[in-house]
Amino acid sequence: MFLLTAACLFFLILGLTYLGMRGTGVSEDGGLSIKNPFDETFGNIQESEKNLMMNTLYKLHDRLAQLAGDHECGSSSQRTLSVQEAAAYLKDLGPEYEDIFNISLKWILKNGKDVGIRCVGYGPEEQLKNITDVQFLQSTRPQMSFWCRFRRAFITVTHRLLLLCLGVVMVCVVLRYMKYRWTKEEEETRQMYDMVVKIIDVLRSHNEACQENKDLQPYMPIPHVQDSLIQPHDRKKMKKVWDRAVDFLAANESRVRTETRRIGGTDFLVWRWIQPSASCDKILVIPSKVWQGQAFHLDRRNSPPNSLTPCLKIRNMFDPVMEIGDQWHLAIQEAILEKCSDNDGIVHIAVDKNSREGCVYVKCLSPEYAGKAFKALHGSWFDGKLVTVKYLRLDRYHHRFPQALTCNTPLKPSNKHMNSMSHLRLRTGLANSQGGS
Repeated sequence: MFLLTAACLFFLILGLTYLGMRGTGVSEDGGLSIKNPFDETFGNIQESEKNLMMNTLYKLHDRLAQLAGDHECGSSSQRTLSVQEAAAYLKDLGPEYEDIFNISLKWILKNGKDVGIRCVGYGPEEQLKNITDVQFLQSTRPQMSFWCRFRRAFITVTHRLLLLCLGVVMVCVVLRYMKYRWTKEEEETRQMYDMVVKIIDVLRSHNEACQENKDLQPYMPIPHVQDSLIQPHDRKKMKKVWDRAVDFLAANESRVRTETRRIGGTDFLVWRWIQPSASCDKILVIPSKVWQGQAFHLDRRNSPPNSLTPCLKIRNMFDPVMEIGDQWHLAIQEAILEKCSDNDGIVHIAVDKNSREGCVYVKCLSPEYAGKAFKALHGSWFDGKLVTVKYLRLDRYHHRFPQALTCNTPLKPSNKHMNSMSHLRLRTGLANSQGGS
């Protein structure tokens, strides 16, 4: 692609340079465009005077073209000759040229075509009717050297390329900014859903504690919930996420009611958990550690066709900062086994409890079983996080987990309730019921 781009730029520069250099030199006939120089107006001029007038025009044209070329190339500030300077120039060439000068000017005015010499009055737009109105003469075809034409064309091409590059850079910046905004919006949405799940867990846990201890108030101030979930150094950064989570709960969560309570002499907005009935609780209460569907479909672009190793490394299964208790890693193992319940080849699972990336390591009986687990886990949402999976070499796995060398017994979920899959079953059941209705 680089060579192709370089070749395209080369031919583009070559073409623009050719266009910039076309027509900047002198034509083959000396610069004068003369097809019928003498019509009936000048028919009475003798042949010798005709030749002398043509020589005068050629001499004058060459001088004006050279002067205009020097001006265009920056070596002279003068681009025109006054009538007096032109007459003096012709007088230096010979007295016979001075005598025919007025007739030559009259011929230029009467011709009315671009012959390479332009008569100018005091103003550039002044209409000239007589040779007495002519004050300056200038060339319409500057005569420049090759290096001057090449330098001017190169500057023109460079200027256009800079404008083109500036336009491309501006488009790239806009696209990059739009991609950044989309990515940031997706990340904030994911964080908002994570925050909603955590808030619901806190309120549900507080409600359970209130049922055991009647001295506790059945509500929680919203600022206190925020302070318990967000670290002090992250509160400013997470303010937008928190506000979106609060608005989401107010609009979409019927189990959470917002009230105003006076606490310590100050009015607070509080959340109260409304406990549903037992029958509804069995249907609606969803555990926090659940599989939440597939983020994208697997194909050749994001899934290797064949596995060469029986080991996997799974990321984003948990957040070690937010986990509570000493046995939380067992729930992670159970969720993986439930997601891969149709896979009889998982023999070892290790949860790195200190991993900031939420890493879990899995060993299977064969690469085929590992490929099956990869397709079941990669690209899934779990507890509000996007799970990603990659293959891990067998020797590196055994170096990190030596106890896995002797693991040959397939692992199975501890029960048949499949708690981590309940959210998917509930969504499927709701979809079926809506489709049936």
